[in-house]
Amino acid sequence: MIQVDFEKNFMSWRENARKFLADAIPPDQINWSQDELSLFTFDASSQDVKKPVSNNDFKVPPELISQFKTLSYARDEDRWNLMYKILFRLCYENTGLLSISIDPDINKAEKLQKSVRHDIHKMHAFVRFKKSFVDENEVYVAWHKPEHLIVRPGTEFFARRFGDKRWSIFTPDESAHWDLKKITYGAGMAQRDFQGVDDWDEIWKTYYKSIFNPARIKIKMMKSEMSPKYWSSMPETSLIRDLVRDAPKALQKMAENINTSAVVDLKLSLSELKSKSSSCQACPLYAKATQTVFGVGPENASIMIVGEQPGDQEDRTGNPFVGPAGEILSQALIQAGIKKESVYITNAVKHFKWVPHKNMRLHQKPSGPEMHACKPWLEAEIKKIKPQVIIALGTTAATAIIGKLPKIKDERGKIISSLACAPKVIISWHPSALLRAGNETESTEKMQQLVDDLKLALSAEE
Repeated sequence: MIQVDFEKNFMSWRENARKFLADAIPPDQINWSQDELSLFTFDASSQDVKKPVSNNDFKVPPELISQFKTLSYARDEDRWNLMYKILFRLCYENTGLLSISIDPDINKAEKLQKSVRHDIHKMHAFVRFKKSFVDENEVYVAWHKPEHLIVRPGTEFFARRFGDKRWSIFTPDESAHWDLKKITYGAGMAQRDFQGVDDWDEIWKTYYKSIFNPARIKIKMMKSEMSPKYWSSMPETSLIRDLVRDAPKALQKMAENINTSAVVDLKLSLSELKSKSSSCQACPLYAKATQTVFGVGPENASIMIVGEQPGDQEDRTGNPFVGPAGEILSQALIQAGIKKESVYITNAVKHFKWVPHKNMRLHQKPSGPEMHACKPWLEAEIKKIKPQVIIALGTTAATAIIGKLPKIKDERGKIISSLACAPKVIISWHPSALLRAGNETESTEKMQQLVDDLKLALSAEE
C-alpha cells in the first residue's frame, strides 16, 4: 500500500491524485491518512497490480473540482480517500457516477459538502469582532470555533465586507489576519487564551434584546439556526436563558397591550363561565376545534389539576383528561390515594390544537399567544375554586401558572409557596410525557414521580 506524504490541502492532494489516476492505482491501495503503515502493508508501486482499463475520453468535470475543493475543508480524515475513490470510479467504472445520489460515496460527499457550506454560512453570521489595539493601531479581533477547517474559505467574506478595518479571526485550528491589503494565515488559538471585551458586547446584547420576539419562540428551531456550540463566543447568547424564561411574562404584557385575551366577567358563576367560554374566539384555535373544553370538578375542591390542552377525545366529548393521558392520570390518582371526583381538573388552553395527519388529528403544542389569549379563563377558574394546591402538569401548564418557562425534571417534586394564584403550587410531568417516553424504564420512572408529586399535593392540602 502506498503511504502518501502530502500537505493536507486540495492542491497537494490534486497533484498526487493525478499521478495515481494516470497509473490506475486503485483506491484501496493508497493510504491518504496520517496513520503509519503497519508491517503487513505493502507498496503497490513495487507489486504487479492488475490495472483496470481507462476511459480515454474521461475529463474531470469543472464542477467536480469545485465540489472537491469544498470537500477538502471537511473535518473528516477520510475525505482525501473519498475524493480519490470517486475520481477513480468516474474514470475507470462509471462516468455517470455523479448523477447517482444514492451511491454511498456520492451521498457521503454531498452531505460533507453541505455541512462545510453550512459551517461557512454560520461563521459569517456568528463571528463577533472586538476592538483592540496592537502597537497603537486599531484592530478588530474575534474568536470562533467552526465545525470544519474553514478558516481560508470562510474569511474571504470578511475581507470584502470589512476591508477598511484591520482584523484577525482566531480559531482552534488556524488564524486569519487582514492588513488592509491581503489575508495572511497563522497558528490557531484556544479560547482560554483569547482575551477580548469591549463596548460592542453590550451593543450586541441590546440589539439581540430588541429583535427577540417571545411570541415566535421555538427552542428547537432556535438551536438549529444558532447552535449552542457557537454560544461561547457570542456575547448576546448570555441573555438567551433569561429571555426564554421571561418570555411568558413578556407575552402577557403584549396580550394586555393589544387586547387579544379572552374577555371574562369574574362576577359570573362557574357554570356561567363555562357557558360563556363556549363562544370564545380570542385566538384562532376555536375555528378548528369541535368545542371549548372547560374544567370539571367540585367548586370547593382543595386540589386543582391543570393540564396543557384538550386532546382529540377531549375535544369530541367536551371533558378534560378522558383520553389516553386521562387514563394515566386516573391510575396515578388512585396510586396516590386521591379520589378523582374530589379534584377540579382543567387545562391551560381550552381548545384542541391539531393538524391533519393521514386519518388522524395530530396534536400540536399551543403557542405563547394562544396560551395567553386563553389565560383569563384559567385565572377565572382559579379565583372561583380557590384551591389550596395547584398541580401544573407539563411545560405549558406550568408556564401559565408560574409565569416562566420551567424545566420539569429540575423543578418537579417541590412546593412553590410564593405565588398569588394559590397557597401552594407543584409542577409535575404531564401524563402524555409517559406516552412519549423512549422506553419502559423511563415511563415507569416518570409515572412514579407523578404519583409522588400527587402524594405531595395531598399532604400539602392538609
